[in-house]
Amino acid sequence: MLNPSFLDDEKLPEAERVSVLKEVFHRNIRLKQIQRLAGLLAPVVGGTLPANLLIYGASGTGKSVTCLHFLETLKTMCSTKDVPLRYFYVDLTTPRTCFGAFNELAIALDGSTRRYRKGIALEHMQEKIIAALGAIEGFCCILIDEADNITTDSDIFLTFLAKTLPKRVPVRIFYVFLTNRIEWEKNLDPRILSVLKKQDMIFEPYDAMDLIEILRLRVEKALDVKKVEETAIRKIAAYASRETGDARKAVELLAKAVKVAEETTGLLSEAEVDSAEHSLEVDKTEELIASLAVQQRLALQACYTGLRHQKGKLSTGAAYEWYRRVCEDEGAQALTQRRFSDMVSFMDLYGLLNARVASKGRYGKTREISSSLPQKLVKSMLVSQDT
Repeated sequence: MLNPSFLDDEKLPEAERVSVLKEVFHRNIRLKQIQRLAGLLAPVVGGTLPANLLIYGASGTGKSVTCLHFLETLKTMCSTKDVPLRYFYVDLTTPRTCFGAFNELAIALDGSTRRYRKGIALEHMQEKIIAALGAIEGFCCILIDEADNITTDSDIFLTFLAKTLPKRVPVRIFYVFLTNRIEWEKNLDPRILSVLKKQDMIFEPYDAMDLIEILRLRVEKALDVKKVEETAIRKIAAYASRETGDARKAVELLAKAVKVAEETTGLLSEAEVDSAEHSLEVDKTEELIASLAVQQRLALQACYTGLRHQKGKLSTGAAYEWYRRVCEDEGAQALTQRRFSDMVSFMDLYGLLNARVASKGRYGKTREISSSLPQKLVKSMLVSQDT
């Protein structure tokens, strides 16, 4: 790899990360979303206050970077029309209390990285924010990322934004709220929603063609393009778009495929992508198994122990007997059959096994348990149990 940092945003300096993300827009990615933003927020260019905006979209769909890119462009357009516009980015991607949200807003407005001390009254924080905005003229956009992440008293924060702030400062404010949770709005006080008078917008997941362009950019920055087959890039994009359309997941798969290529042929082809995709899936499953509670882990081991001895499928009754044996071997107290059944449902939900309801005619119904894990992972889990 020429520059592996470009395959991991966490290792990139902020300036480089922003630069890479901005280059995406020169490849006509997210053009439809930018056009929608223009239609909703462009009135400010003519001196009219636009409506507040609530943007929904899954993680990794580019909501934040697209909005920041658009607001920077909008600011430039406004300057040519002598319309003062400033925008501020409030990062709530980490859950915050109400005080923490005010803190982040104050920091965004004063341009510093200092943290206001805990214990300061909210009214004092609010006055700091009012004072900062009181020195601004024209229009101001406040972009609040992951607005749903306020863990306590979110209504106090939103009421301040919607009601108090516009009355206390001369600058004309409009808000752009970003969220991953489409149901967030339902939990808000109807009076706040009434005052906000917002418009809604959906950010769709990236499609395969968008992801191909994003991956090409990363390849050009990080790798020797002569050693990367175009079909490999297309396959990574296909895998990512098939699941969530998450650009971060696509870049993660690219990085994994590059490691596979370095350890084998030195060339990134479809074969390396397939191997990386399988490896990532196994890694995630292993992480999930490692995070199971003790009784859940014992139940999982019991199911696969029973499947190893009884070829085919296993009834929940038979699986429970194996569970009791495993608990006895481990010196643990076995839970009731009903609790065991609940654990089987949990593991079925997370894909650690399959539990299909089957009819036994006059004998009622049961669930038939079958394997859903790679054989290599099952062997590893059972060997660790035997040892």
